[in-house]
Amino acid sequence: MKNICSILLLSFLFVQSFGQNNYWQQKVDYNITVTLNDADHTLDGFIKINYSNQSPDTLTYIWFHVWPNAYKNDKTAFSEQLLENGNTTFYFSKQEERGYINQLDFRVNDIHAEIQDHPNDIDIIKLVLPAPLPPGESILITTPFHVKLPYNFSRSGHIGQSYQIAQWYPRPAVYDSKGWHPMPYLDQGEFYNEFGNYDVMITLPANYAVAATGVLQDDKEKEWLRSRAAFSWKETKYRKKIKKGSYKIIRELFPASAAENKTLHYKQDSVVDFAWFADKRFVVDYDTCTLSSGKVIDVYAFYTAKSKALWGNSLSEIKKAVRNYSGAVGEYPYTNVSIVETESRNIGGMEYPAVAAIAVKTKDQLQEVISHEVGHNWFYGILASNERDHPWMDEGMNTFYDYRFNNASAKKFSSQHLVKLAFETMVSANKDQPVGLSAPEYSYLNYGLSVYYKTAAWIKLLESKTGTAQFDALMKAYYEQWKFKHPYPGDFRNIVTQYTNIATDSMFNLLDAKGSVAPGQKRKFKLTFLGKPDAEKQYNYISLTPAVGFNQYDKFMIGGIIHNYTIPFRNFQFAAVPLYATGSKKLNGIGRATYSWYTNNNIFEKIEAGISGAKFSEDAYTDSAGKTTHLGFKKITPQVRLVFRNNNARSLAKRYIQFKLHYINRDELNFSWDSIGMKNTYALSGKTTTIGQLRYVTENSRALYPYKWELQLDMTKDFGRIAYTGNYFFNFPNKGGLNMRWFAGRFFYLGDKTNSKRFAADAYHLNMSTPKGYEDYTYSNYFLGRNEFEGFFSQQVMMRDGGFKVRTDLLSDKMGKTDDWLGALNFTAAIHPKFPVKIFADLGTYSDAWKTSDASRLLFDAGLQVSLLKDIVNIYVPVIYSKVYRDYFRSYPGNNFWQRISFSIDIQHISFKKFYPAIPF
Repeated sequence: MKNICSILLLSFLFVQSFGQNNYWQQKVDYNITVTLNDADHTLDGFIKINYSNQSPDTLTYIWFHVWPNAYKNDKTAFSEQLLENGNTTFYFSKQEERGYINQLDFRVNDIHAEIQDHPNDIDIIKLVLPAPLPPGESILITTPFHVKLPYNFSRSGHIGQSYQIAQWYPRPAVYDSKGWHPMPYLDQGEFYNEFGNYDVMITLPANYAVAATGVLQDDKEKEWLRSRAAFSWKETKYRKKIKKGSYKIIRELFPASAAENKTLHYKQDSVVDFAWFADKRFVVDYDTCTLSSGKVIDVYAFYTAKSKALWGNSLSEIKKAVRNYSGAVGEYPYTNVSIVETESRNIGGMEYPAVAAIAVKTKDQLQEVISHEVGHNWFYGILASNERDHPWMDEGMNTFYDYRFNNASAKKFSSQHLVKLAFETMVSANKDQPVGLSAPEYSYLNYGLSVYYKTAAWIKLLESKTGTAQFDALMKAYYEQWKFKHPYPGDFRNIVTQYTNIATDSMFNLLDAKGSVAPGQKRKFKLTFLGKPDAEKQYNYISLTPAVGFNQYDKFMIGGIIHNYTIPFRNFQFAAVPLYATGSKKLNGIGRATYSWYTNNNIFEKIEAGISGAKFSEDAYTDSAGKTTHLGFKKITPQVRLVFRNNNARSLAKRYIQFKLHYINRDELNFSWDSIGMKNTYALSGKTTTIGQLRYVTENSRALYPYKWELQLDMTKDFGRIAYTGNYFFNFPNKGGLNMRWFAGRFFYLGDKTNSKRFAADAYHLNMSTPKGYEDYTYSNYFLGRNEFEGFFSQQVMMRDGGFKVRTDLLSDKMGKTDDWLGALNFTAAIHPKFPVKIFADLGTYSDAWKTSDASRLLFDAGLQVSLLKDIVNIYVPVIYSKVYRDYFRSYPGNNFWQRISFSIDIQHISFKKFYPAIPF
């Protein structure tokens, strides 16, 4: 037995050694000279690349990345991905804000070389070698290049005369044991680059402070940088006379550029990239950091004077991060590290060897982001995995150490807790994705949640299984064995197998599985106030919340909500809202309970069944004796919704079928003549209506041209209506847009059409104008005064059918109301995205208009719309309209300008997507 074990151990070690001995990687050294022209935001450069073929294969071509071309037009992979991620900024950018690279003239060993376009991506080209490159041989590749720097839409470019120069020069794609890895530039999805030595000369105006990968070779420039700790500059404004009596305010956002240039020289060995940042406003803080081995690192922080209070402690945070990673993973191999402030709406940063750019707004963010970006020197810079195909190997591993070093778990409301809550919410909605995917496969939300958070949780589980000491040993071994190389997931797994006794199959299978890393636990019931998130999934919370309500008949209502709604979501959810009405003296309320099943079949991803109910007053009658009787309604609605599966996790498209059965009981007054008492008497009775409703809905909340359309069939025992409603939004470059709505409906009777049926169906008839409360036949909308015909409450409408904003309420048969067919187009245009006033225009026709020759066959109206609270509250002001409406307003009193205004309150349409369209549920 001992001999067998010895043979197995020797075999294992041989396999490990054999795998390492067969490992190879290309070596690519760069010599670059470049000049920045800050008047037109361009670079002119020349690059020499010494490409060493250390593979066992003879190469006849080399794929090159020319990533500035990702900004050339709106048809690149970068542009398409930004749109999918909800960002239209680049799509609508001006031509002068875009970028490109050109003037390439490749030569190989001083022989002209042909380039060929990539079949799909303009930021990838193929360099055809004049002669094959055998194993063990090297070639010298040279080319001039010219780069038009874009506005900084992603990682590289400029904001005014602040420059972030990254992904800026032509570079070979990686060739490894799995073949070539040409990849377009993407915002979501990072890089995979060869190691090499860099020698870079940068020429630019002399008053720019520059932070860069590599060691600055100019002692005089070093001294100048270190003298800028007290540098200060503020934006200035002044009035400039344009013409007689006319002035313009001029803002000077940057100091004037120096007339003379300077050339800076940087060198750095064994790195995968070279990036640099230049700004005339930079304050520069400098210090040194001594590691436990005695090695001394130069540490720099570059930021603007207005951020001095925020960045005052940045050097100590950088040094702490370098020491933390050096101690836990392996000693920092370079001699300098820099962190640079950049402008961005988003919080975060971007890493490059020995330098990183970050944007933060608080000191806590400064600490967290500096730690993360410094950590990428290990997980990306030194352990240079394929970030595009296996993003968990750099982002996820690095996030694990973020959590360890920042001790986020000790903070009650840390960013880690918020991210975990978001991840578990996605899991609860079955919208999460496994860890082991490539970066472009993730949805915008899941890229952060699965790649960063879930990987960190998985590594934490690995640490708990192995013990901290054993885990630290294996990570240090991983670092030592794979530093300055390209490890794959299998290589990390081999290290784990070598240093632990855990079942690696089950452990690594978790990377390809959906769901939480931690196993579920039995939950206890717990009462809470308002509601409470439960990222740890420990409790079944039952929450109590105060509630108020109002309508014209019940008046002010007060009560409470008892519910179990929380995040992460529960399969079974309920809410009950009892309300005591101070006007009607009745107990009213609403309630809802649903259960959701998440399936694994190829047709439906979710099945939801539930029941809802409501009880309120809808009218009031006061008799001659002054007695008021409140008429109410009671509604019970069972429902089923089947959500079709969308196999593209990045798509925000959604399709579902929904069936509801509305049981509605309405109070009615029955009047009779009391011949003995010689007076009218009345009694209250109830009438029950059953309405079946079937809907098929398709919607897509994508950033560019979102749409929604639905087909709805409503049926009672005597009649029905079928309606098609579509919405399509055309984006404007300024983030506003034009919403186009179209409607087509058909009303029909079951059996003979009788006067009694026609009268009973009045609320169901198709309306050219937006319906009023009494026409809300399923009682699905909130109305302040459901049956009011005068006063402010009578001006409330609901968006349905023809959608016209002009009303003819005083007609016994409203203009454009029909029990046949109706069609309409509605347009709403935002004047400015931050201004709530819109312009609306409606055009429609209906069956009755075609039955007589003197009728107006096409009706129209137009006016202003004020939209508040994400379009939940809308106010409509008709300004122009068809002649039939003008005649109506002239003929009937009580139709002054203010009385023609209407409004809608669409509480029933509140959803997360109104506030954040990327949410997939």
